[in-house]
Amino acid sequence: MKKAFYILIALLATSYIAWSLCFMWQRGMIAKSPSLDMQQMQHADSAILRAIDNHEFPGAVLCVVRRAADGESMGEIAYLKAYGHRSVLSKVGVADSVAMTCDAVFDLASLSKCMGTTLAVMRLVEDGKLRLTDCVDSYIEDFKPWDSIVVEKKPKRWNRRNAEPKTRVVESRRITIKHLLTHTSGLPAFINMTQFMERYAGCGDVPASLKDSLLKHIAVESPRMWQPGSKVRYSCLNFVILQAIIERLSECELDEFLSREVFEPLGLQHTKYHDLDDVAVRCDTLPIVPTELQADGTVLRGVTHDPIAHLINRGVSGNAGLFSTAEDLAVVASMLMNGGVVRLPEEGWKGKLGFTKRHRFYGERTVKTFFSVPESLALHQRALGWNAEFDKGGCYGDLMTPHQVVSHTGFTGTSIAIDYAEGVAVILLTNRVHPKAKGSIAATRAAVANVVMGAM
Repeated sequence: MKKAFYILIALLATSYIAWSLCFMWQRGMIAKSPSLDMQQMQHADSAILRAIDNHEFPGAVLCVVRRAADGESMGEIAYLKAYGHRSVLSKVGVADSVAMTCDAVFDLASLSKCMGTTLAVMRLVEDGKLRLTDCVDSYIEDFKPWDSIVVEKKPKRWNRRNAEPKTRVVESRRITIKHLLTHTSGLPAFINMTQFMERYAGCGDVPASLKDSLLKHIAVESPRMWQPGSKVRYSCLNFVILQAIIERLSECELDEFLSREVFEPLGLQHTKYHDLDDVAVRCDTLPIVPTELQADGTVLRGVTHDPIAHLINRGVSGNAGLFSTAEDLAVVASMLMNGGVVRLPEEGWKGKLGFTKRHRFYGERTVKTFFSVPESLALHQRALGWNAEFDKGGCYGDLMTPHQVVSHTGFTGTSIAIDYAEGVAVILLTNRVHPKAKGSIAATRAAVANVVMGAM
């Protein structure tokens, strides 16, 4: 009788464990088996190691994340690997030849545009505080439009006595939020930093007023190169203006708004802007990847490489300044691939046992809109805050789904490509500008993306 009782207890316990594992599998609370051909992925390793041997960059972290089967759990990190070295110089604050690790914190450079500023714009649009069709001059005082003077031609037949003087007509087109996000505003690609700093910093301006001076300079003095919407010219100035609009509507700094609305709720541990006044973010205990060797012999580490973000906006800028890890970016990519929703660990003991809770960060329609090329700008293949130019290869090679891919790159050697039709994101972070900004990564990005798609 006792034997039968123990057998019954064992069967019930086994059934409970099996049910729990099945439940956790469905809810994305335990890791699923790898979904990539690991033997094929060795070609990605070879491509990256070959680039390191060719001195294109000292080190890299590759992360491949798949959309969860249920469309709402945290995506499966199918591949995560570090290569080479985080640093190769024995300079101030940087040890010699430190090996790269998967938890390395990178200066994302222009990935800040899609992983920071664009996410903030999405939130404001969803909250009804901002529209994509809104004109910039509605938020930025004296923000000038594009103007063109048209001179009416004389008629083919005219009488000298009755001839009327030529008339001049001024055409004017206002720049919109959509133009800024798609880099079709007509603003210049950059500002002359030397001239700007001589003009404003030389007048004894405090750093805060440098930020205001930059905004006024772009609004009033920067030329409008062509009619908004007619051409694409990638420009950091577009996202500097977006930052100003975000901060005015949210009534707080860009980094505070994103931390409150996105980064902290997503549970991101190492995704933040590094304010130049915050010494703690450059703490030696953090695995921060250094960037470029400076003229004075020091190496930038924990300080944004971008000159506008560094010298003018003090580390918190709409165009650059965000630092993050591959795994943190995988969380953001998973949320976006799920259409704005993701399951995260519950608080307390439930989270420790693997229970998760569903969180919606953005509406599915919002994500789809920002991942799509606006119909009025179809020729330019720029999504809202993202690059969508598939035919030019970009950082996603040849095998991702045509016209179903968005991507972005950063000057420091960072990149992300999301094939939202296939449900896969390829995150490749390198220290291309360390120790000098001479490395190349474009071919490696495309090769790695091809390998990943071939390994699925």
